[in-house]
Amino acid sequence: MSSLNPGHVLRGAYWNYRVLEPVKGDNTHISTVFKAQIVPRDARVVPEVPKWALIKVASPSDENATKNMQREVLTYRLPGVASAKCFRKMYDVIDDSTIALEWLDTTLAEVEYHPDMRIYSLIKTFLRAAFTSCVVLEDHKHVNTDYKTANILLSDNRTDRVIAKVGDLGLVVPVGELFNAQPYAMRAPEVFLGKPCTEPSQVWAVAAMLLCWIKPGVLGAWDSPHPLINEAWSMAKIQRLFPHWEIPTPEMVKGDTLKVALNSAQSLSKQVTELQAILPFDEETKKVEMPQQLRDLLRFILVPDPKIRPSASFVLASREFRKFENYVTL
Repeated sequence: MSSLNPGHVLRGAYWNYRVLEPVKGDNTHISTVFKAQIVPRDARVVPEVPKWALIKVASPSDENATKNMQREVLTYRLPGVASAKCFRKMYDVIDDSTIALEWLDTTLAEVEYHPDMRIYSLIKTFLRAAFTSCVVLEDHKHVNTDYKTANILLSDNRTDRVIAKVGDLGLVVPVGELFNAQPYAMRAPEVFLGKPCTEPSQVWAVAAMLLCWIKPGVLGAWDSPHPLINEAWSMAKIQRLFPHWEIPTPEMVKGDTLKVALNSAQSLSKQVTELQAILPFDEETKKVEMPQQLRDLLRFILVPDPKIRPSASFVLASREFRKFENYVTL
């Protein structure tokens, strides 16, 4: 079912879905998505029927899209995932290439950061959802390698009852399975150095996602002058923000590509004016207004060494997270 037209009705397990319109994403998603109206068939079976759904379609000819959809369906079948409030609900597997999911109003990518209590409350809510999702996946030795603002789904975000959920689980994989994964801006230092994505990697990604939302461009390769140096450019930014990050010398790593990237990262961080403008974390984050409690929380999480980076559960139970929550609820 590679394409759907408005008005087309899909039959689900409990209700039907009338396709309304395509949904434009952030241009990084490889499946096609539509907004749909839910049409009840028997109110006695499911008394509380949602009004809207999101239909995701993977083209059978697109191997990556098909594989990601298979991963997403399998992830929802992990014990505790489908029932966890931190994840968008999956309503139906309509066929091998089509699934129906919970509709939420917008994404974090569509919301602009500005320093006020409503935004801080939003941050508190989506951080708790994101780190809780990490904990749920870690219980099954899985990690989400695709945390980004477009995958943080929001409803009622202009109210005091904002709902935040993690969506798009097509790149949830067993711990240690994927290398060179995660978007550049959210990629953990150890992943740049050739290690696979593990539990600490997704913790870094959540905090890096927040930092990049608050201060766009401070991490990642969006301003890299050439795709061939994207990895080196991104590593140089991490080194500028965290000067204590000990990047190994090229002689200490395997692989010619990584050796070249390490050499380039060292040179770029010292020679390129745009990168030299990035200051160490405490100074850089003072360029944008935020509460000190939030700055402390980000610093607490963004530890370049994965061996001493706090776990997701440790973050949620930490004094730093509690202080930020208390600041928001005062």
